[in-house]
Amino acid sequence: MVSFSVRRALAIGLFLSALILIIELAGGFVFHSTALVADALHVITDLLAISFSFVALTISARPPSDSSTYGFHRFEVIASLVNGLSLMGVVLIIMYEAIERILHPTIIGIPGTIAFAGVALVLNLTASKILKNAQSNFPSHEDLNLKSSQMHIFGDALASMAVIVGALLVYLTSLRFIDPLVAIFIGFIVLRSAVQITMQGGAIILERSPIKDMQELKQNLLEVKGVSDVHDFHAWRICSHITVASMHACIDSTSKERTAEVRDALQNRLAQRGVQHVTIQLEEVCCLPSHQHIDG
Repeated sequence: MVSFSVRRALAIGLFLSALILIIELAGGFVFHSTALVADALHVITDLLAISFSFVALTISARPPSDSSTYGFHRFEVIASLVNGLSLMGVVLIIMYEAIERILHPTIIGIPGTIAFAGVALVLNLTASKILKNAQSNFPSHEDLNLKSSQMHIFGDALASMAVIVGALLVYLTSLRFIDPLVAIFIGFIVLRSAVQITMQGGAIILERSPIKDMQELKQNLLEVKGVSDVHDFHAWRICSHITVASMHACIDSTSKERTAEVRDALQNRLAQRGVQHVTIQLEEVCCLPSHQHIDG
């Protein structure tokens, strides 16, 4: 069952992230590495991301009801938005701590920092691989929650690598400010992930069309035999893997007996563009609205 295998992957990712958090916080405080502590703060958002994803997956699997006719798939989007916004808050913490360390540099324990960051790197790559493999349960799309969780952890793997490189540079040059500079670099990695996740979730909440060229698709629909016009055409997403659309289509007088055939042809063309659910109103007399719009 898809939900079980995905939840198992999230549970493993949650456990590994908790282990990484303990390791990096301990190493950061013991060896006075701001970069290691910054990476640990990033891991906290990993834990939040995976926890939200786990809860959202469980809730979204509930069947539709009379009051929630599309089910609870929007919980996936809400969770991804919380993840993205939480990441932005972490960036501020990382930047503040890094600037403090640049102004007031401290000696770091280089061998310990490298060792602890190395263990974290291996665990992060393992967790990232597990979550990436879990995407195979969704062959036709990328689950937004799994993607956001995997991006969190992969970004943390890059950050762990940066901590190792930074510690080596401090050892070779004796320049203590390199460690907080690495923390700032990690901050920008976190910010990039935050912006991507937030924009993707925001586009769904704002009901932006997932179809890149609505005009091109409209022309494609007009090629269906018997269709003379398409208007009030809208497309939006319920979540990362459910696209819906609604439209009015005018049919000519020669196609009155072929309405089922015309409807099927329109549905097939929309399905080819990733639309899973469509509502089509066929009209024999076409009365265009004064403000015809083709949008999402």
